[in-house]
Amino acid sequence: MENGHQFPESRFRLKGLVAAVFTPFTANGDLNLPIIDSYVDQLVSDGVRNVFVCGTTGEGMSLTTEERMKVTEKWIESGKDKLDAVVVHVGSSNLRESQKLAQHAQDVGAAAIASIPPVFYKAATIDHLVSFFKEISEAAPKIPFYYYHNPGITGVKFQLEDFLSALGRNPVPSFCGVKFCSTDLYDYGRSMVVCNNHIQIMYAVDEQALPSLTLGGDAFIGSTYNYAGRVSNRMIKFYNAGDMEGAKTEQFRNQAVVNVLMKYGGNVGTNKAMMRLARLDLGPPRAPVHTPSQEELKNMKQDLESIGFFKWNNE
Repeated sequence: MENGHQFPESRFRLKGLVAAVFTPFTANGDLNLPIIDSYVDQLVSDGVRNVFVCGTTGEGMSLTTEERMKVTEKWIESGKDKLDAVVVHVGSSNLRESQKLAQHAQDVGAAAIASIPPVFYKAATIDHLVSFFKEISEAAPKIPFYYYHNPGITGVKFQLEDFLSALGRNPVPSFCGVKFCSTDLYDYGRSMVVCNNHIQIMYAVDEQALPSLTLGGDAFIGSTYNYAGRVSNRMIKFYNAGDMEGAKTEQFRNQAVVNVLMKYGGNVGTNKAMMRLARLDLGPPRAPVHTPSQEELKNMKQDLESIGFFKWNNE
């Protein structure tokens, strides 16, 4: 093993696109679970058969524990015989809640769980963080565990390569990989060497999926896959066929979509508005996240039209 790190080889691997799904709300902010049936069908029609539930895009940290359980149950129910995998994010501000969510996810049939680090009382060292995740995973020992690495949001800025080194010293038996939400392709590439393909590092920056493919990436988690999955699926198909020009065309289309998303704030509210314009109305985000105004929605639609989004997104 490279650099002396030892990882048990994980047999659980996702392939292709994984939609970081939204949590649907009614106009007054209650859960709108019935629409998830249509949501699943829409994703499948776009060629997206894996979902990541209650993460950042899914506003998991804005939900109560009971709401998160209900959302998990509905995705598993609606995705039965349609989706390949439902991965449930169980990260929270306290260990006991994460353990409860992990055990629940295992009990109701989730394919795997994932967790961000605590974001208020942060782990002082990487070894402390690994021990924290080990305690979560032990609450659901029968299903795989992913580390959700998102330093820009969590403020936990350990390098993934160093985290994997610590994991080699203190193995988590059910650990199967990482959701890598960072633009640091240097850390991503070094980590791919360290893990030597024994675990899976899924790339989670939609507009950089193509560069991650060249470093060995084979699974990609993102919010734009909710409504522009066909574009990224074509990018992967072109790349695998050796057509780099075709792959770049589709990646740059995704980048153009992300440019519009960032122009209007780049938050969950903007993302839900993009989903509304492209596929389904899943309601507003929860406060304090901004809900785009009708004027903003109109301008967003015009910007998407100007880049040809509604044409090539449905090809």
